[in-house]
Amino acid sequence: MLKKRNIAAAVILSFLISILFTGCGKKEIDNVSLEGSCHNILSQLYATADVDDTVREALENYVAMEIPDENQEYLLGTTEIDFTDSVASVPMVNVDPYQCVLLRVKDPDKVDEAKQLLSDNADPRKWVCVEAESVIIENVGDVILYIMAEQKTAEAVRNAFLALQQ
Repeated sequence: MLKKRNIAAAVILSFLISILFTGCGKKEIDNVSLEGSCHNILSQLYATADVDDTVREALENYVAMEIPDENQEYLLGTTEIDFTDSVASVPMVNVDPYQCVLLRVKDPDKVDEAKQLLSDNADPRKWVCVEAESVIIENVGDVILYIMAEQKTAEAVRNAFLALQQ
């Protein structure tokens, strides 16, 4: 009788633990939608990224522009991504290997495909004399962050981006 109770208790405990771990798992970011334009989202990222004052000043002085058709291949490495909104943040002078791009993908079901295209075509040496240490591609819902930069800066911007989903 005692063994049956122990087995029943173990089964119930296992069930409760599995529910607990399922509830505490990673949030489903594909169901989250970021509000505002890509330009506004970029401003939020730069305002909240955990970077030192020198980097923050540099970020604030970078040019932020919608991606024109003629610059898609240079900035994205491809012209095959269909997006409805975009912003690219780049230094005025390419001494720093840095670019931060936000894209709102037209078809939310194609976010993974777009991320793969960015990954396949990323060129962290496109600045010729300098190379980005890190290439990061993340998404929150239909918005993709694509950043090539010094690793610490790239991670700080990624963390600020992912924090927007909360």
